Amino acid sequence: MAFYTQSTKNTCIPLGSIYNGVKVTPSEKIYYGDFQFKLCFDGNQFHYDILFLSDLINTIHKDTWHYRMQMTSKSINIYLHEKDVLDNVIKRYQHTDYLKSLHAPLDQDHLDSLLDSDTEYVYRNKYWYGNYPIKISLFRRFQEEVSAKEISDFIKGSFDEYRLHDSYSDKWYVNYLWLTHEEFKKGYPFLKLSYGDYIDKIQKVKLLEK
Repeated sequence: MAFYTQSTKNTCIPLGSIYNGVKVTPSEKIYYGDFQFKLCFDGNQFHYDILFLSDLINTIHKDTWHYRMQMTSKSINIYLHEKDVLDNVIKRYQHTDYLKSLHAPLDQDHLDSLLDSDTEYVYRNKYWYGNYPIKISLFRRFQEEVSAKEISDFIKGSFDEYRLHDSYSDKWYVNYLWLTHEEFKKGYPFLKLSYGDYIDKIQKVKLLEK
């Protein structure tokens, strides 16, 4: 679990799916534990426009020194936390070919999941297998007293509409359970009560607008 300062937590904000005319890609984390926004620009660690890069750095330095730059094989990435700095960078480059993408929290649920919530929200165009909006990751350590078969049999007896990744093996150590909202609401409290120590992660789909 990542550690965030109280200042970072209190100043994170969701941007929505479109921000200042730029489409927002859902971020997967608070970057480096300190930056909520990521901007990707044209160029890479091997080939880049030196005049543009100099202008970009100067633009950021007018407002802050609190940022991080990363040059990968695919893009030039800038990590920011202050919204006013983000606004100024977008304003300067949004009508150019340099700005490729903006990554940020989309909504409050997404932001909560990034800031150490028990539930991780996953942004997809459709549910898993077209029907399941919830995925539970299960994990057994070696030489656990509770067998894989015992947990699988409990799942099969507790849920009506579900999908279990490994429903045949009696010796799995990692497994995945997909559920509908109705089945999750009905059966999850009993799964948590009986085998909560083996629940590694819960993920819920938030559908992207088409």
